Amino acid sequence: MITWLKKHLAFDKNKDADIQLKESTRALKNPGCGWYHIYTFDLSKESFLYIDCEEEELVLLLIDIHAFRGCEQIPKEALEYFSSILTFFEQHDKGIILRIVYDTKGRGMENEPSSIKIVKSHMKQLGSIICEHMSKKESLPGKILVHQGLFVGSWGEMHGSKFLSEARMKELSDTFLEATKGSCPIAVRKPVQLRQLSCQKTASNINFTLFNDAIFGSETDLGTYGTIQKSALPENSEREKTSWAREDELSWQQSFMQQSFCGGEVLGGMNTVSESSGNTDYPQRTLDWNQVVADLAKMHVSYLNSIYSKEVLDDWKAHRIMWNGEEISEYDYIGRHMGYRFTVTQVKISKNVITLTIKNTGFANLCEEAVCRLILTENNENVKAFEIKSDPRTWNSGTDTVIESPILQEVWTQQSQQTKIFLQLIRKRDGRIIEWANEEYDHKVGGVMMELEVKYEIAHENT
Repeated sequence: MITWLKKHLAFDKNKDADIQLKESTRALKNPGCGWYHIYTFDLSKESFLYIDCEEEELVLLLIDIHAFRGCEQIPKEALEYFSSILTFFEQHDKGIILRIVYDTKGRGMENEPSSIKIVKSHMKQLGSIICEHMSKKESLPGKILVHQGLFVGSWGEMHGSKFLSEARMKELSDTFLEATKGSCPIAVRKPVQLRQLSCQKTASNINFTLFNDAIFGSETDLGTYGTIQKSALPENSEREKTSWAREDELSWQQSFMQQSFCGGEVLGGMNTVSESSGNTDYPQRTLDWNQVVADLAKMHVSYLNSIYSKEVLDDWKAHRIMWNGEEISEYDYIGRHMGYRFTVTQVKISKNVITLTIKNTGFANLCEEAVCRLILTENNENVKAFEIKSDPRTWNSGTDTVIESPILQEVWTQQSQQTKIFLQLIRKRDGRIIEWANEEYDHKVGGVMMELEVKYEIAHENT
């Protein structure tokens, strides 16, 4: 005879309980992290709005304003088109990485305006529209998460421009932040640029973050980092305004970019090597896999281009690794660790206090406000919610966070045989569910059930 006994150990007020839970290897569909496609729109000519990859949570909108480089004012029709582009992707619940540029050909000096006055005028016009979208009361599900660059340079990547001195960068960033009322952070290309703009040794300023479109492109990520070791520089204010060697900059990013939205594009990691016969070239990886993962974690990467560089991405797709007892591709492993990845690993109950241990195995933190709560359900319907006082944005990557919360008397009185209790995480601004990585995750409810189900085999003698 088989008997099923459900043991509500976690919520039996007469007992202490200690429940161990496990992380799954499944892909999570969570906002604000993952792979992205680039969508390019020229504001001088309207084109069809589309989404290439529905399953991706993020999009990079490359907005080309080269046609207006010679005039101070962008026409009204172009501004309306820009607003409609943002609305389209917001309505489709996409996290928007925005990059407004004068150059899409790699000729920044040639294609950007001759005067910074024109750049600032365009920033004010487009920035006011960004601000309007960031403050919409109807709470569209999608949102602009960051603006990459300051409009100038080759591909808008903050190199190859006459406007990238420290003074010019500050002038442009101040203009953008004023136009957007500080509602949209600016991602700059180099850590040294961020330190220059933030005027803080810790660079904890929420207005700035980093993007890197040459990850693994070279030892310096094609000029993203310097070559001088930090320890070789004198300890003064100028040291913070100098590019350091790769390991020093990665260490700095690991410490100070923990709660920032960072990402970019993989450009290297593969070399073409000729066989001895000289007839065939074949790609050979130049980066150790463990080093790749370690560097992405130090960079706190939340997003990467899913198309470029194809050679590197294809190599990651071809190589298999073991993770938590399952064989998956390196590409899938990286995709499942970009941004945050939360697992409830332990639940303790003692003296009307619940203690949760939450592990973030992702490369980065959650960057939007969220609410953690206990949900009571009966017959698969929510009947009560109790907020757990903790800010999920502080659940740091690579660490365990321990949270203690009192269990209200109402939790006990609500229980019946049909009551189930779940731990749920939701995005604050619109209530969208954020998935836990637990094996015990219930997709219908959108939470981890705080219940153990134990199967006993009971032998009965024949009488």
